[in-house]
Amino acid sequence: MSLRQFKIGGNPQPAPIAEMSDTPPAEPLHASLAPTSSAAEGPHPQATNPEAASAPRLTAVILPPKPMSFIRVAGLSLVVRIALGARRAGCERVVASAGDNAERLRRALDDDPRTREVAIIDEADAGRILSDTVVVIPSDYLVTPPTLRSVIIAAENDGRIRRFVVPGTSGTDTGVVVAPSSQLRELHKTRTNGSSPCAVEEPWPLGEAPVAQIEGVQLLNESDAGRAENLLVTQMRAASMETDGPIARFDRGLSTRLSLLLVQTRLHPNHITLVGTGIGCMGAWCFGRGSYLMGICGALLFWCAIILDGCDGEIARLRFQESRFGHLLDIFTDNFVHVAVFAGIGVGTYRSAASRSALPLLALLVVGFLCASAATYFCLLRHPPVRHLQATSRRGRFRRRFLLGFEGLMNRDFAYLLLPLAMLNRLQWFLWSAAFGTYLFAVGLVLVYRWRDAS
Repeated sequence: MSLRQFKIGGNPQPAPIAEMSDTPPAEPLHASLAPTSSAAEGPHPQATNPEAASAPRLTAVILPPKPMSFIRVAGLSLVVRIALGARRAGCERVVASAGDNAERLRRALDDDPRTREVAIIDEADAGRILSDTVVVIPSDYLVTPPTLRSVIIAAENDGRIRRFVVPGTSGTDTGVVVAPSSQLRELHKTRTNGSSPCAVEEPWPLGEAPVAQIEGVQLLNESDAGRAENLLVTQMRAASMETDGPIARFDRGLSTRLSLLLVQTRLHPNHITLVGTGIGCMGAWCFGRGSYLMGICGALLFWCAIILDGCDGEIARLRFQESRFGHLLDIFTDNFVHVAVFAGIGVGTYRSAASRSALPLLALLVVGFLCASAATYFCLLRHPPVRHLQATSRRGRFRRRFLLGFEGLMNRDFAYLLLPLAMLNRLQWFLWSAAFGTYLFAVGLVLVYRWRDAS
C-alpha cells in the first residue's frame, strides 16, 4: 500500500503562463509591428524600431470582442481564458483587437494580473504583426490549450493558411486561423481593401484554405457557457483516466462537479488543499477514538477529504493557477494525512482492545510507508519512465504495464475499503494488510523499475 505522491487531482507542476513563465517580459507592441510604407498608413511610427528583428516566433491575435466574449466560464471571463490558453499553448505574445469595446476589453484584461500585459491593437494593426506564425482566435471561441497546441503544430507543419472550426459554427465564421505572418498581411490587405478596418462580421477572404473541425465551443448565448464548462471537465477527466484507479474515477465525477461550484468563488486552490487536510486530520482523530461510531465518522471524513483533494488540482487547471508550491504543498499534505490516518487507526485499534499488537503494527506500517514513499519518488517522480516509455519488446511492454499499475496503486482507493471495514468493526484488518503491503509495494516497484534491459 502506498500513498498517491503525484496525481492529476493535485496541483500539478507549473506551466509557462503569464508571471509563472521563465519567458522574459514582452517587448513593446511596436517592436512586433511591421513598418508602414508611409506615415498615413498607421499611427505607429515606432514600428521601424530595430527591436522588430527579435519579433516572437508565435503570436496570438484575439479578434474584436462580441457580446459573449465577457461571459464567465469556470471562474474566468472568456476573453481572459482565451488569452491565458493561448499562452499555455505556446504563443509567446498575445494581443487583442479592440473593435468597438476597447474600454471594456481593457477592464476585463486588467482584472486578472496575468493578462495585463496583453496589448490592445486596432484592427488596422492586425495585418502588421511581425511574427513567424500568427494564430487568429475568435473572441467567442473556447478551445482548450491542448487542442490549440495541436492545431498550431498541424498548421506549422503544413506551411500555409489553415482554418479550424468547432462543431455548430456558422457558415460565415472563419474559426481559428493559423498562418505565416506574411500571408496574413496579404490577407488583411484584401479584407480591408487597404483602407479603414472592415466590419467584424465580414468574413476573411480565405479562399481555398483547408478547413478542419476541432473540439471546442462557440459561445452564442448564455446557455453555451455550461457547454463550455462541460468540455473543460470532460478533457480533465480524459487526462486523468490513465493514472486514476477504477474507484478514483468515481471520485473524479464527484470532485469535478464540486470544482465547478468552487471555481466561482475566490478560494485559491491552496486554500482547498488546506481545508481538505483539516478534514482528513479530523477523520484521523475520529479513528483514534477507538469506538464503532467514531470509526465510521472517520472513514466518511477521510472520504470527503479525498474528494476535496481532487478539487484543488482541478480548480488550479481551470483557472491556470498551477504552481510548484501548490504541487509540493499537495504532496506534503497528502503524506501528512496518510500518516495521521494510519496512526489514528493504530491508536484506535489499540484502545478498543481488539488487538494488542496494534502499536507494533503501526510502527511497522510507518516504516513501510516511508519505504514506499521513497520508492515512488525515485522511480515514478524524479525519473518518470511511464509516460515516455516506448516499449518494443515483450518484456518492455510488461514493464510499462506494471509501472502503470504501481502508479494506479498510489491513488487513495483504499479509502473505500475503510468504510466497509469500519461498519464491520474490523479496521484492524486494514492495519495488518497495510503494514506488510507497503513493503511489497516498495520492493515490487524497485524490481520492475530496474528492468533496464526492457526496451
